[in-house]
Amino acid sequence: MGWIEELRRKNEVTSEAKDQFAEAARRRWSELGEELKTDVAEFNSRGEEAAFEPVTENHYQVRNPSSGLQLELVADFAERVIRYDYKVLGNASAGVPEGGILSIRPSRSGGADFYSSDERLTSEETRQVLLEPVLFPPQMAA
Repeated sequence: MGWIEELRRKNEVTSEAKDQFAEAARRRWSELGEELKTDVAEFNSRGEEAAFEPVTENHYQVRNPSSGLQLELVADFAERVIRYDYKVLGNASAGVPEGGILSIRPSRSGGADFYSSDERLTSEETRQVLLEPVLFPPQMAA
């Protein structure tokens, strides 16, 4: 096989791998949405009023009127990141935590994992990083 055919074959394999990863990343994002929804429901089972809302296919919100905070999550699959930010609800001014970015990287099993800096996060760790400031802000824990 000549070098041109070899290069063409490698490009096809690379393209197929990118497509598989994109699908895995979208699947993991969808799973995260279901997990966040479940966590908010568990939080609310104790008499709270937090809400999870899928705004669009790539955008989730979690609101907690008690803490006065809202979490915004936006997936950017082209950049392989999830951006998250916190906003004040209404007139609450107890301070707003800083948002951040989670990277989406291929897992060893062919799926997708979330990373903060260079640290792989488990599903539970991911949800805690995102939800703790909204559901259990420091001023409410004191």
